[in-house]
Amino acid sequence: MGVAISDASGQPRTHTGVPADGGTALVTALIAHPCPIERAALRAALDADDRIRVVAIAGDGDEAVALTHRLRPAVVLLDDQLGTPEGGLVRALAQHAGVLALTRATERRAITALLRAPVRGCLVYGQIEGADLHRAVRAVAAGLGWLSPVAVAAASFELRARTRRTGQPGPAYQGS
Repeated sequence: MGVAISDASGQPRTHTGVPADGGTALVTALIAHPCPIERAALRAALDADDRIRVVAIAGDGDEAVALTHRLRPAVVLLDDQLGTPEGGLVRALAQHAGVLALTRATERRAITALLRAPVRGCLVYGQIEGADLHRAVRAVAAGLGWLSPVAVAAASFELRARTRRTGQPGPAYQGS
């Protein structure tokens, strides 16, 4: 069991996505992906974890928004081919669920653009193991974030670049 922390709602959670009281929360998920074969593969991977239940599958953005609004899954796994980060799809989905972006992009700029959208996580295809997918879904459901290593590298590069541009490294350490 992980260290108890508070999620975005202030409810205590552990880093594993399990309620801090030790209960086993069932996480509901919606898969939004344009390719039927990849949707089936994602569903099979998620079905391997009995703590995650796929409640719907969508092949396009409009269907994903309608199903998310109606079913209120905890997490939407959104392939970035369905919309751009600057578009309204991610924002519409994020009103009712945690969004976990799935991408083939490995370029820093593409990943940074995804991370600027209201996503709680970003997984890069080719860097996703089944267990990581399960942990990512549970973490996002708990109000936490989850990033593939290449997404972490993009985010840290962007933070360092912003520090160089603004000259402000962020809040100074105040000690304990």
